[in-house]
Amino acid sequence: MKYLNIIALSLLLWSCSNNSNKENNESHENHEETTATTNIETFKDVDVTVAAQFNQMVEHYIHLKNAMVASNSVEAKAGAKGMLDAIATIDTLKLTAEQKPVLNAQIEKIKEDAMHIIDNEEIAHQRGHLNSLSKSIYNLIKSFGSEKTLYYEFCPMANNNNGGHWISEIEEVKNPYFGDEMLNCGEVKETIK
Repeated sequence: MKYLNIIALSLLLWSCSNNSNKENNESHENHEETTATTNIETFKDVDVTVAAQFNQMVEHYIHLKNAMVASNSVEAKAGAKGMLDAIATIDTLKLTAEQKPVLNAQIEKIKEDAMHIIDNEEIAHQRGHLNSLSKSIYNLIKSFGSEKTLYYEFCPMANNNNGGHWISEIEEVKNPYFGDEMLNCGEVKETIK
C-alpha cells in the first residue's frame, strides 16, 4: 500500500510538472472556469482615498493567499479578518453612482468567503473558498485598478480537478491550493498592471 501511495503521488507530481506542455494545457482548458464577470467595467476616475483603502484589502488577500501556500490556517484567518477590516474602511461616499453597484456586488461575496475562512480551522475548508474569493478580488482589481503589478494564476488540479484561481504579487507560481505538496503546480493566466 505504501508503494501505491508513492506511485500515485509521483504520477500526480509528474502530471503537474508537465503542465507547461502545450498539449497538456489544451487538455486542461475545459476544466478552467471563466472569470465571474465577463464584461468587467474599468473605472479611470477612482478616488485616491478609495484606491488606497481598496489596495489595503488586496494586501490582506495576499497575506491570506501566502498563508495558504504555507498551509497556515491561523494566518489565513488573520488575512481574512484583515480583509473584512479593510472593507469596513472603504469610503463608499466617494464612489460614483456607477462604481457603487460594482463594488457592492463583489464585496458581499468577499465577506461571505472571508467569514467561512475565519470560522473554520481546517486549511482544506479554507482553501475551498479561495477560488470564489480570488474571482471577486480579480473583478475588483480589474474595475478599480491596483497600485502594483499582480498575477492571476490558475491550477487545473485544484478543487478536485475543477481548477482554481488565485492572485499573486509574484510571477513565480506558489500554489495556495496544495502548498508544499505541489508548490509550483499552475501557471500565470494574466498579468494585471
